[in-house]
Amino acid sequence: MTRAQLLRLAVLAAALLALAPRAALAETAAVPHVAKKDRELADKRERAAKGPTPPVTRVGAKPAPLINVQHRWTGEWLAVAAAGPLPSSSLQVKLLRDHYTNQSTEMASRLLPAIIAAARHFRVARVEIVSAYRHPKYNLILRKKGHEVARDSEHTHGKAVDFRLPGITTERLAKWALGRRLGGVGTYLRSNFVHIDVGAVRRWAGE
Repeated sequence: MTRAQLLRLAVLAAALLALAPRAALAETAAVPHVAKKDRELADKRERAAKGPTPPVTRVGAKPAPLINVQHRWTGEWLAVAAAGPLPSSSLQVKLLRDHYTNQSTEMASRLLPAIIAAARHFRVARVEIVSAYRHPKYNLILRKKGHEVARDSEHTHGKAVDFRLPGITTERLAKWALGRRLGGVGTYLRSNFVHIDVGAVRRWAGE
């Protein structure tokens, strides 16, 4: 390359360098100025359009164990915290209602705590309710069919529950219930359930 060609290249490079600041200035001038408040508002709208931020899953303490109380005849369940407050009275009444007439009554307040205490004592997570409130009409029907039910059963007053604990023998459950001295305890080995009520302390055996 001759000396003249080198000179022309040097002049061209200098000219390009001189034009670069002007081009950058022109590009900057083409971008409109946006106020800070407007930028924040635009960012807020963009976040709203994307929807809520999903919750962050946190590692924490092990959840409290639950005891599931199931009514044998209705199939309904009530989850009760093993070491927490009991469900509301209305939920207890609904679960423990008479399955034949669908009628309910206020249940003795000591019954559900006793059932939960039994589950905790034997370390089981499920309780099966065989019978709770029994409408007088249904009680009479059972008597006529020859079932072992008292004429003025504590069930008809909302003061008794028949229940079982899966995996726990009826004898063991009855022995535990007798030790609580809550009231009456009936042991039904053939039918595989224990009756507890809040009446006078007594005991009996049935089928």
